[in-house]
Amino acid sequence: MINKIKKLSTLKKIILIVIILAFCTGAFFLVRHFIKKDCNDDVVYNSELPNYDVTEKKPVLYLYPKKDNTKITVTFKHPEKLKTTYPKYKDKWVVTANKNGTLTDKKGNTYYALFWEEKGNSDIDFSKGYYVTKDDALTFLEDKLKYIGLTDRERDEFIMYWLPVLEANGKSIVYFEQTKEREDYNKIYIEPKPDSMLRLAIHIKKVDKKPKNLEKQRLDHFNRRGFAAVEWGGIIHN
Repeated sequence: MINKIKKLSTLKKIILIVIILAFCTGAFFLVRHFIKKDCNDDVVYNSELPNYDVTEKKPVLYLYPKKDNTKITVTFKHPEKLKTTYPKYKDKWVVTANKNGTLTDKKGNTYYALFWEEKGNSDIDFSKGYYVTKDDALTFLEDKLKYIGLTDRERDEFIMYWLPVLEANGKSIVYFEQTKEREDYNKIYIEPKPDSMLRLAIHIKKVDKKPKNLEKQRLDHFNRRGFAAVEWGGIIHN
């Protein structure tokens, strides 16, 4: 092939080079077009549509019965919204729980909580909430979670998961989805029925500056009593 090219006249060589360059340039811009299109599609899907699909991150459910070796069954009104579960959710969770929150399945495996991810509630307009910067994120979480009623361990695990998000954002609006809203979105059924239940999801949206008309959200305080069930999770809206 190389010998054939060498035998071509100078004019024919120039024409051949032009054709090769044109082909390569066309291929380059064609590939770039489709890559750019895919990226733009993602941007529109995530930022311009008001009800884009989001995933509820790390809801975990702690169960604290009044007696050790209490058999507990957990189901959801909308199990079709579940995406990932651990232990695996097959129509229901059935565990034996101790007062300290340790859960054991029928195979003898133990867990500190039940875990799932689901199609999250994106119907949050952030007209209410809190403006949080990376510098005050830790104090903010400690204060709010203590007021809401999480235990030291629950607060620690919550903060370890969500503090890096707030710090990476720099500036954020935070809204807490509380028990009634969580129940309206995907009700959870626990048998025997808990004496007290807290369901909490933090919604985090990155912003460039403090909003002018942000209304401070009113938080409910959780009165933990008897058999208590506690859930926390969250959604990143960036």
